[in-house]
Amino acid sequence: MKKFIKESYGILMGVGFLFMLAGRYYPDETSTDNYIAAGIYIVAAVIFTLAVISAISSLKNKKS
Repeated sequence: MKKFIKESYGILMGVGFLFMLAGRYYPDETSTDNYIAAGIYIVAAVIFTLAVISAISSLKNKKS
């Protein structure tokens, strides 16, 4: 898992944007729909956090 995170900045960013779009266009007619959309946004935030960790670790490896 650690190796995947270090080498897949672009994949994580792409998946994060897809989850952001899914949360944006998910129908929000009821409160349950709102909770599902919020869950999709939370998953997107976790994926973006992993992408930031990937970017930092790849920059750290380039310096040394």
